[in-house]
Amino acid sequence: MIQPPPPRHPITCESDGKTYTGTYWVAGKILTVSTGRGGKSKQVGAMEPEALAKQLLLDLVKAGKA
Repeated sequence: MIQPPPPRHPITCESDGKTYTGTYWVAGKILTVSTGRGGKSKQVGAMEPEALAKQLLLDLVKAGKA
């Protein structure tokens, strides 16, 4: 049986006066953040998913992938 994809949630962060946007979702214990230029995943631990998503989005901004 095919399972539906996990729900996607919008996420934003600010860096150097600019606002960046992306989408995140949790599949099992893996949280993935996606932007138009890249993505990053990390296992969900004790951190709230939205806080982890913002951290990963900031990582993508610093890497030039947001």
